[in-house]
Amino acid sequence: MYGMVNEAVRGLVSSNFGEDTWTKIHTKAGVSSSFVALESYDDAVTYNLVGAAVEVLGISAEDVLKTFGVYWVEHVATVHYGELMAQTGGGFTEFIKNLDSMHQRMQSIFPEYKPPSFRVIDTDTPGVYQVDYYSKREGLLPFVVGLFEGLSVHFGEPITIEHIPDDSHPMPCQRMLLTVGK
Repeated sequence: MYGMVNEAVRGLVSSNFGEDTWTKIHTKAGVSSSFVALESYDDAVTYNLVGAAVEVLGISAEDVLKTFGVYWVEHVATVHYGELMAQTGGGFTEFIKNLDSMHQRMQSIFPEYKPPSFRVIDTDTPGVYQVDYYSKREGLLPFVVGLFEGLSVHFGEPITIEHIPDDSHPMPCQRMLLTVGK
């Protein structure tokens, strides 16, 4: 992952828990205290930070990742990529339907970027979408849930998310039912 991700983890921890807590976390993770935003780092760096945050903060990895997803939208994406977000969609549903296009544009800026993929399908119920999330990185579904929750706030459209267990569908993905506006 790019250094901007790890810098955002630092920002989240420092702003919510203080610099001393950040020092404990990055030391426990065995990684640097700062990162070069446009440099690519091994995914293990980020996973180690999450693991250390779990230990130091005493909260689950799911809570760390979900909180980070919300933080990413509020403090990184909207601040640094606001124009790109505006081009991706003017509302929550349009935005999530265009996530793959946005990720393709980001790959031209970040050549080593390995984005996830999203397939968004309208269901028979208005405002309810099946979202299939594909990623080579394991365990990041809570981060995606946090991103969606952050986007919900950003666009002012309430959502609910229901995870569909992997054994109830044949696809090699994480599947969710996303209800928008209810």
